[in-house]
Order: sequence, then C-alpha cells, then structure tokens
Amino acid sequence: MEVISVATAGRVRANRRLSWLAAVFASALLLATILTGSAAPTAGAASAPASGSCGKATGPFTVHGTRVLGAHGKVFVSYGITVSGLQNLDWQTSLNEDLQEIRATAVDWCANTVRLQLSQDNLVGPTGTINLGYESAIQAEVLEAESNHLVVVLNDSTEQTTSAWNAELGPTPATETFWQILAKAYGGNPQVIFDLFNEPRLYSSGMSQAQEWKLWLDGGSFAGASYPFGMAQLAGYVRDTLHAKNLFWIEGPRYSISFAGMVRFGAVLKVSGVVYAVHHPAAPHAKSGWYADFGYLVATGVAPVVDGEWTNYEPAPTTAPTTVPTSCWTDAPTTVPEYLAYLSSMGIGLNAYDLEPGYLIQSDANLGDPTTINAKTWSCQSDNEPQPGQSAGALVMAWFKQHNS
Repeated sequence: MEVISVATAGRVRANRRLSWLAAVFASALLLATILTGSAAPTAGAASAPASGSCGKATGPFTVHGTRVLGAHGKVFVSYGITVSGLQNLDWQTSLNEDLQEIRATAVDWCANTVRLQLSQDNLVGPTGTINLGYESAIQAEVLEAESNHLVVVLNDSTEQTTSAWNAELGPTPATETFWQILAKAYGGNPQVIFDLFNEPRLYSSGMSQAQEWKLWLDGGSFAGASYPFGMAQLAGYVRDTLHAKNLFWIEGPRYSISFAGMVRFGAVLKVSGVVYAVHHPAAPHAKSGWYADFGYLVATGVAPVVDGEWTNYEPAPTTAPTTVPTSCWTDAPTTVPEYLAYLSSMGIGLNAYDLEPGYLIQSDANLGDPTTINAKTWSCQSDNEPQPGQSAGALVMAWFKQHNS
C-alpha cells in the first residue's frame, strides 16, 4: 500500500478462528516451532485442499509475448489476495490470522494466487543477521498456501518496519541479501513468484519523468542517500547471479501507480520472465487512462501485466501528505465494474488488498463475507470501520468466481 495508508494497513490485528489451525497440521507444527523456539519439524499432512470448483494454476510459469503460461502451456492469469501480516514488526501476533486468510483466499474467494508481503528488515537485521524464526514463519505461510493449491507471490516490502520510516525507498544491498535467502529456499519452486521490491519510492513532486525512470532503472542519489543500483541490476542479480528460475513481478516507480513512459525512456528490463505489476492506477478511471498507465504494454506487445495490489477504498490520511491517494476511488460505484471488465478484456489479473474490515470483508467474524459498495452512501474515506458500503469486496469475489471457476 502507499505510505499514507500505512497506519491502517499495519495495525495490530486480532486473532481469528483459531480452530482452523486444527485442519492445518503442517503449518501448525511449524507455527509451534516459531513460537516455542523448538527444533523445526518436517512437514506433515497438509490441510484440506481448496474447493474443486475454483481453478488451480500450476507452474513453472514462463512469459510468452504478453501472456504467462504455466504447466502444459495453460494460460495463467493471477486472481488473488494480498496477505500482509508478516510485514509488521509484531509479525508473531499475525501468524494465525495469515494462515486463516490464506485458506480463505482459496476456499471463500476462489482465488488461484496469494501475495505475501514480507519485511526485508524483519528477515535481515541491521547487522545482516538472519531472523530464523521469521524465516520459519515464511515457510509456514508458503506451506499453507501450497496445501491449498495457491500460487505464492513473495514480495519484499521495506515499509512500516523500522523507526527510520521509508529509509529504504529503493533497492539496497540488504535487498540483495533478502533475495539470497529466499532464492536459496524457493528459487527452484515452480509455484512461487518473486515480487522483487514493493512500491519503489525514488520520486519527489515535480521530478521529470525521465529522471523518475532513470532512478528506478539504475538507482542514484536521492533524498540525501545513495542507492547503488536500481531495478535493472536487482532483477539481473536475482536471475543471473542467484539463478532463480521463478517468474518475476516488477513494480514501477512512484509506488507503482503507472508505467507510462517506461518504453519511451528506455526502461524496459532485459531479464527474462518479467510481468510488470501496477498497483493503484494514477490516471482518471477510464479506458484511456488505464491504457496510458499500463494497458499499452499488453496492447503493443511489450510485456504481460498484472495489477499486483489494488483497492478502491482507503481511509482518510491523518498525517501529511493529506491528498487523496490513488487507492481511493471516489467514483467507485460506476468505475470499479468498468475496471474489472477492462482487465478481463486485456487478459490482466488482479490481486486485491486485503482481508481486513472495510477493505474486502465486513468484519473479522467471517473472512468470506465481502464488503459491498452502496452507491447512495459511498465514501472511500470513511474512518468508521467496519461497516458495509466501503470496498468492492463482493464485486471482486464475483469476478474471481466468474473467471477462475
């Protein structure tokens, strides 16, 4: 999510429906290992699989033109949900919820993908020490996702984890260390996608588009700090040095709100297996705006695209900047259905944010009870959570079931 929404997205979440863990044997054993510090067990029996009516995607995934193909040449379009508990400082308290949300993603929401937002700082400490408990937590969530036949997207987030807020606005050497660890564990896993850096932020108001893309591509000096490399070197490092065979999701500059100008300024990445992941489109909510932000990449044969993190609802910001974020759709009742139809027409998938009250669900009591947009009372900036009539949860759920059944 964008930095102005962090206070809401990163709040401490209450544990939900702990009885579900009885059906999650492998993940429960690993969870106990994390919380007690005992030796890590081997994986046991998996939880019950997702509903047979929902489509399952099987890797390995490869890019062919503007399409992603899975096993046996089957086209893969990602329909998924972002689960974000592990990016918080108090990630231990979110594990139970995450495991439940992963299962709900497959069973209740009929998705084929779950995107796990991970914290670079939680995994790699300031001295470069690996947090083994955190690494085990990642393993537990990946096991749960795979036992429910979900494709797993592992995302490197550098937000809301340290007092040095937004200190890592772009890739750093710690980012390479992060991917060293994950590539060793998952670099040969055909069901895992690597989302290399969450919402690059080497951008300031008034910056030229050329400079924006230059910093994104190659790094440089920004805000008094030096970023020795950009997304081009990071992608090349994970692909060529770490020899990861996974599909890559690559997010654009300025919180990945647009890929406008990427081709014009020569910023298309040269590594293989890249899908460009837009988050909250910046342009006006119409076909012409979506085409300019990302659709042109598909229409002109450049590369495949996914909306890797999307919501039409965002609580009102309480700290500067107080401008309305691109994740707040004031025209949602009419434009969200149009947006989903546009994605379908272009063969573009979507991962929604997230199973929290006000975003996709109405309350913590039921992870499968989606929010609905009430056109008469719609406001994307209500801070009175939870209540219905905020986010497009019901539309997203119906869209997943329509296209992934």
